[in-house]
Amino acid sequence: MQSGPSGDWIDYHYTKLHEQIFEVTKTSISVRTLKRIFKVNDNYEPQIATKNAMAQYLGYKDWAFFLKENFDNDPKPSESPAPVIKPEITTGNRRPKVVFFAAGALLLIILIVGVKLFFNRPNVIFNVKNTLGHAPLTAAISYDLSNLDYKNAFIDFGSGGEYKLLLGPKGELTYQYKTPNFYKIRLIADGRVFAKNTVDVQTNGWVCYVGNNDQNARVVTDSNKFSDKSSLYFAPSIIGGLNINTKEEYWVDYRNIKNFHVDGDQMTVEFRLRNSQDMGGFDCFDTSLEFTGESGRGRFKFVKPGCTQFADTEFGDTQLTGNFHNLSSLGVDLSKWTVVRIETRNKTSMVYINNIFKYKTVYNVPIGNIRGLFCRFKGSGQLDFIRVYDQQHHLIYGDEFNH
Repeated sequence: MQSGPSGDWIDYHYTKLHEQIFEVTKTSISVRTLKRIFKVNDNYEPQIATKNAMAQYLGYKDWAFFLKENFDNDPKPSESPAPVIKPEITTGNRRPKVVFFAAGALLLIILIVGVKLFFNRPNVIFNVKNTLGHAPLTAAISYDLSNLDYKNAFIDFGSGGEYKLLLGPKGELTYQYKTPNFYKIRLIADGRVFAKNTVDVQTNGWVCYVGNNDQNARVVTDSNKFSDKSSLYFAPSIIGGLNINTKEEYWVDYRNIKNFHVDGDQMTVEFRLRNSQDMGGFDCFDTSLEFTGESGRGRFKFVKPGCTQFADTEFGDTQLTGNFHNLSSLGVDLSKWTVVRIETRNKTSMVYINNIFKYKTVYNVPIGNIRGLFCRFKGSGQLDFIRVYDQQHHLIYGDEFNH
């Protein structure tokens, strides 16, 4: 489809652009705002969030990075220096007109390029069938890159490093998802994502993913094996009966995969748990609390004080590890029952231990609607309850594990 001059655009063109920007950035720029941006004589100064979204739509980190990459280069010796534009002197709260013009001109450049990418992008076909179910779930994938000039293309199945190199421009294949999770699958050519989809491998309540490593790990769905009727607890004696070596390090990963219908960027999650050597813990007693959303995920990994080089946190686009950052606040003694509360508000995540504030991290990429909750122990940790609240602190989900 050809867009034609912006002066000939109708509401359809602005609506399509609005939808595409939201799909890529998860930021909604209204049709009205897009129309104002295109009117260069409107003297309209968009908010920084709008500028960031436009830059991210074109593949840049943010607006500042776009300006640096495209307009912050020193002229070559053979080039004439750019004329200095002196803004007119104003008083009060009025801004120089040149500021409006420059911002509008730059945004217009972004929109022209972005619209060209959207309306004239190659017709790439990427279909994924059987995207919702229970493990093991086999997704059927078909693709067609015949209209794309590329060197290398592959499919990222979203399962933590498994890829499929595409040997031809079109074809069909299947992929089996053996472990419950909310997966993001992508079609990538020459480093650019051309299509994406999701595969939702759900659970019926809580299941346990247990093993020494990914090679001998297995999914246990019978809650009688990992529940003592008042909490989730997978005793080492029962784990050993699954041919898992409990003398060596092993992991117990409780997870519940479903649509929780709560915004991961505006919510509160509470866990009551413990992890100690007398119940089957190991070394630093690593304990990870995690939730995955439609766009990103959030995670805090706690360790015993003195082991914080092994701590880490990930929220949206912010990833910090104890090897390179001071995460001493995530060094927590979890040998006794402890309530851990994680709050997310306005792209800021805060963690509290027994109602005492410990740490916060700021991020930019949203997490989105929550599709899975995780509690992962190094060894046989114990989970007493979990509660999820929305922004107004209404209880959205709760489980006391009294079965």
